[in-house]
Amino acid sequence: MNTDIELEAWREQWQTDPVVPPNLRRNVERQSRLMKIGLIADTVVTVVMGGGTTLWALRFPGTDRGLVAAATWFFLAAAWLFALVTKRGLWAPSAIDTASFVDLSIRRCRAALAATWFGAGLFVSEVAFGLGWVYKHSLQEPQPLLRWLWFSSLRIDIVWICTLAFFGALVWYRQRKKVELTCLLTLRGEMAGQTADGSDRQESQSAWDGWPLGRRARRSRPGRDKRQI
Repeated sequence: MNTDIELEAWREQWQTDPVVPPNLRRNVERQSRLMKIGLIADTVVTVVMGGGTTLWALRFPGTDRGLVAAATWFFLAAAWLFALVTKRGLWAPSAIDTASFVDLSIRRCRAALAATWFGAGLFVSEVAFGLGWVYKHSLQEPQPLLRWLWFSSLRIDIVWICTLAFFGALVWYRQRKKVELTCLLTLRGEMAGQTADGSDRQESQSAWDGWPLGRRARRSRPGRDKRQI
């Protein structure tokens, strides 16, 4: 993406509009729906994983199984704590105007970027604990740890493939969010500049159409855009 070209396009297309740009509103509403779906998914994972490991430890008493259940609840608690802290105040804009919607989108982007670091750390911790537990309990004959970790079985192969896929997706998602955050910060700066110059309040339907999320929505209505031009 060429940011300078997009900024020039925003300036050329800037127009006065008393309401929140529809594309910006739809994007915020879509993010809100995804947050609610994520909350439901987190609840299901908590019940299934936490409850499942607890029942497993109770059905087959043993210190090691109890350790698995305790570790599972620890990871779940850490994930919930992080989610509750980072999503505080991100469920809805503070007002129904463009500045509030842009500010909310910026804070959501920053929370998402922070979540990538937390998710990476949590994933590594869970994999390390899981592999350590399996290594200790599943081997009938002692085997050097490094040899065991280096594709010694189909299960280990699946772990490493999933790890590569997870971090690949994490890098892609982080880059996407960084681009989105840059565009939003630029948009907020343009809006602040208009206000500082004492000009009329400028809203950003055309500017929003200039960056990726807006362009996706604009491509779905090419006929209307041509009529506007």
